[in-house]
Amino acid sequence: MRISWLEAIDFCKWMLEKLGQPCSLPTEAQWEWACRAGTDSDLYYGGKDTDFAPFANLADVSIKLLAVTGINPQPIGNPSKYEDFLPKDDRFNDGCKIMTKVGAYAPSAWGLYDMHGNASEWTLSSYRPYPYNDADGRNDLTGAEKKVVRGGSWFDRPKRAKSSFRLAYQPYQPVYNVGVRVVIAAE
Repeated sequence: MRISWLEAIDFCKWMLEKLGQPCSLPTEAQWEWACRAGTDSDLYYGGKDTDFAPFANLADVSIKLLAVTGINPQPIGNPSKYEDFLPKDDRFNDGCKIMTKVGAYAPSAWGLYDMHGNASEWTLSSYRPYPYNDADGRNDLTGAEKKVVRGGSWFDRPKRAKSSFRLAYQPYQPVYNVGVRVVIAAE
């Protein structure tokens, strides 16, 4: 994706102009609530040891295909631990080595796709300590604080894709595995 938080905010403004109704990034609390889809487990489909292949595009055995060599890079047939060094959960194979189209995996009970894996997602929220407080300014559009990313990506193992796992990046920083999910208010 390689999109910054600032670009994601500009996209929301552009959507508002096109649709004529409010559009924003989800707050960190909204994102986690949607991701959990009524469950209390680490991932909406189970725990960290659940086979994620039907549900999420995460770092799995197929990442071995990124161990390449040559001028026209080709996968190394039997890579050594020095050639195949990317962290992964090699017990599972979701069938995709990098990002794939949205909706390629089963949705949550609430019909949401790719809440875990594929691309991490920007939230509206600044990275501040818990307990979460909506009124502490963390969801303001101003400020240069680091912004929260949730969900994990094709490059992350299940522990980094948990509903509660959070990372932070500078708002101006485009990140290779971070995308955007927007919230459009229901009428």
